[in-house]
Amino acid sequence: MDEELVKETVNRYIREYDRYKKLADIVFNICHDILYKNITIRATVQQRAKNPTSLAGKLRKSIRYRSVEDVFDKITDLAGVRIIAYQETDIAKVVEAIRNNFSGKNDEKIWIDIKDKKGKDGKYYKATHCYVTLPPEYLINNFNLKNTVCEIQVCSLLSHVYNEIEHDLQYKLHSGHLSKEEKLLINQLGLITKSGDDIIHKLLQATNERLKSHRGEFLDVHDFAIRMGELFKVGEFFSNNAGLLYDELLSFQLNSPEAIILSLFDTGEDITHVAMEEYKRFAEYLIAKNINIKLDKESSDLLLLVFLRRHVSLILKTHLKEHLSRLFKIAQTYNAMLSEYN
Repeated sequence: MDEELVKETVNRYIREYDRYKKLADIVFNICHDILYKNITIRATVQQRAKNPTSLAGKLRKSIRYRSVEDVFDKITDLAGVRIIAYQETDIAKVVEAIRNNFSGKNDEKIWIDIKDKKGKDGKYYKATHCYVTLPPEYLINNFNLKNTVCEIQVCSLLSHVYNEIEHDLQYKLHSGHLSKEEKLLINQLGLITKSGDDIIHKLLQATNERLKSHRGEFLDVHDFAIRMGELFKVGEFFSNNAGLLYDELLSFQLNSPEAIILSLFDTGEDITHVAMEEYKRFAEYLIAKNINIKLDKESSDLLLLVFLRRHVSLILKTHLKEHLSRLFKIAQTYNAMLSEYN
């Protein structure tokens, strides 16, 4: 790319840098809530706006951009977020949650690009790239971000290690070409990534089995999801929407299965029976009133409805400023059902 055009493009990007930084921050926060409050998996999230120097270097190596507008229209990672899931098996769940929580450019479907080199040409890069824009509710106070794309990269923990090392060595060279030994070792690292993913999966499964026998206060949200999933007989699916509920229960000092049972159930009540009856009653009400709230009868929503049975009025009072949250909407609708039926 022509040097003058590079300078013009980078200067414009510097002027707009804060906008891309704001977009990355917002997408990061949404992704954080998705991971820790909705699907509740073990993962980390990173974010950044592209460094102007890095952008300049990329442009100098490219011949595909013909103008400043062309650059801003085609480069999709000026704002970027990376989700690093501990387990490869969680990737599909993360991508589906991204589909459900973001929009695509010009109100089109989100563009999902699954990259998996599988050893072709000695490369083992593996990640799913999701190109998203903010949904309408986030544009009310951020109108200048409308149709601005953020790239969300999703990969496993070990794939992230390989991707970073391979990228840095291959594309940020300042001292000649890679040696034969370096290429061999990068190739070996790629080969062990798959087996390493399997080991991490088995390790976390073993950890979950150990947590099932734990007693007393919850260690964290994952311990909560595992033990309550056993109690409600839905297993690992209990983790869906568990994070937000976990925080709510802790605020009521309901920090163990024993405390939850004592507070939310009458003596002699069958836990799973009560939960399913509450679910059926509320689900029927949603259908009758044509209310678009998605419930999952094999998730922590079972416990949420039992919790609302005792504390819906207090939940509405304490979450009044969070009227757009899923918890508030469900509590508000549940309260309306009680008012109508009682």
